[in-house]
Amino acid sequence: NGVVSPKNREDVSEPRPYEIIREPAGRGFRHVVSARQLEQFISIIPEADQLLQGVEKIVLSGGSEKVYGWHRDLWRRKVATIELCAWTKAIWAPMSIRYFRQHQPYMDALGVTFSLEEKPIRCRFTMAQARAFSLLHVFMHELGHHQDWKHRRGGRMKGLEAYADDFALRYFDLLLPLYRKKFGDPAANAAPPPPAPKPAQPLGKDWDRMNFTRVI
Repeated sequence: NGVVSPKNREDVSEPRPYEIIREPAGRGFRHVVSARQLEQFISIIPEADQLLQGVEKIVLSGGSEKVYGWHRDLWRRKVATIELCAWTKAIWAPMSIRYFRQHQPYMDALGVTFSLEEKPIRCRFTMAQARAFSLLHVFMHELGHHQDWKHRRGGRMKGLEAYADDFALRYFDLLLPLYRKKFGDPAANAAPPPPAPKPAQPLGKDWDRMNFTRVI
C-alpha cells in the first residue's frame, strides 16, 4: 500500500506519529529519495520529534517539473503533510538565474557542476547530489513552512518563502557534516563540467565589422 512498515525503521522502540508513503513516480520521473533514506535523514535532525509535531504524513509523491516539494496544511484538523516530489529521469535540472542564485550555496557545498553561460542554467546533479538537495534543502524548507504554520497556531498558510528559506539554510550548515557521515560526501564523483563555449570565429577582411555585413 506504499506505507513504510515499522519493521523497516532503524529504531522501532517507539512508533513514529507520522506515516511515510511512497507514491508512483509517474512516467518520465524517478524518486531520488527512498523511504528508508528519508528515515535515516530524519534520525540526524536535532529535535526532529519536536519539529515534526503536527506532521501526519510525509509523502514521496509523483513527479513535478515545477516544484520539488510541498507543505500542505489541513488547518481544520491542525495537521499537515510534507511532500517530496520525484525528479525527471534525466536528473539534470534547468534553473532560472534567480532560482539558481538563491540556491547557489547548496550547489557549491554539494559540488554540483553548472555553467553560468547556459540559459537556463543546467545543474548537472548526480543521483547522490539530487538526494542530498532533496533532503538537506527541499525537505528542510518544507519543514520550515511547517514551523511557520505551527507558530500561527495552525491557521491558513500565507506562503512565506523567506521564513522557510532561512530555516533550511540555518540547518544546512549543521546537518551537512552529519549527512556526509551518514550517506557519504555528495560532492564525490560529481558530473563532469559542461564543455566550454566555442570562441567566436574572427571575421574576414571582406566583412564590415561595425554592421556585421559582408562588403561586396
